[in-house]
Amino acid sequence: IFGGANLVATIIWEKAYAPKSSAKHLSDRHEYILLYAKNKDRWTRNLLPRTQQQDKAYTNPDGDSRGLWRPNNLAARNYYSKGTYSITCPGGRVIPGPPTGSYWRFSEEKFWEMNADGRIWWGEDGNNIPAPKIFLTEVQEGIVPETIWFYDSVGHSQEAKKELVQICDFANSDAVFVTPKPTRLLRRIIQIATGPNDLVLDSFAGTGTTGQAVLAQNQEDGGHRRFVLVEMEA
Repeated sequence: IFGGANLVATIIWEKAYAPKSSAKHLSDRHEYILLYAKNKDRWTRNLLPRTQQQDKAYTNPDGDSRGLWRPNNLAARNYYSKGTYSITCPGGRVIPGPPTGSYWRFSEEKFWEMNADGRIWWGEDGNNIPAPKIFLTEVQEGIVPETIWFYDSVGHSQEAKKELVQICDFANSDAVFVTPKPTRLLRRIIQIATGPNDLVLDSFAGTGTTGQAVLAQNQEDGGHRRFVLVEMEA
């Protein structure tokens, strides 16, 4: 439908939270999600919401008026012709250069400009390896999605079965649809790929988790997404 050139990414979903001792060969723990776009060059993804855990890394030990920040690594692996100079710390320590096999990520001129602007952290005693500050107010409002999705953030197969048992009031999980997907997994897809007024199509609706996920996402962000679910009886 979209052509091989429009494959954006192959995503790995960790569908199981524990290995299966009954596996004949290897314990199958993941599934693949193929992300295609109608036109890869024109498609743009959404950022994922930042979490409180991610923001916990930002503090303000020096009382910087610009607010919370976290230290970044001054050294980088990529070659930089202007990234091999010595640094004298305010506390007197001389750092002869970046660690072996790496380079300072800024030129010497840029580095001292940042220091003059209070964007370099030298540690409490002024002798730490200098660390550029990353201010929370200057970072992106969201997180760039990655291609590995762990169950603790998007759910696993057992979570999906439990959801279905609760909704449909099955007597036991053995009667549940064989391959349900957790609502959190479908919500992740909707967060990345849709706008607040989009129409979501699921041509293989199964238990209808996509519709549930759309409604849940609308409730969270105030969107007005609609959905069409298609399912053929066996």
